[in-house]
Amino acid sequence: MSEQKPKHPTRVEGWNGTLEDLAEAIGSMRYDKVAEFVGYFARHAESEAEKDTADGKVRLPGKLFSASKLLYAAQEEYDSAWKICKPYMENKI
Repeated sequence: MSEQKPKHPTRVEGWNGTLEDLAEAIGSMRYDKVAEFVGYFARHAESEAEKDTADGKVRLPGKLFSASKLLYAAQEEYDSAWKICKPYMENKI
């Protein structure tokens, strides 16, 4: 009998470090890659909000849509940070 994966796990499958370590690892990447990751995370939150809306939930989708908007804003800020750093990193890319 196979073990079922939880719908909302409490850890990242394949990652053996802590969530703090994961945040540090992602935050240490180049800003363009951090922006890309944050964009994926924003899209995921938005998708979850859309599913919850379709399921008739009222309060939760609003919070998830709000979180996705903030994540998209964070993505834009990381993109801006990358544009500042990129000329100084051209030889290191």
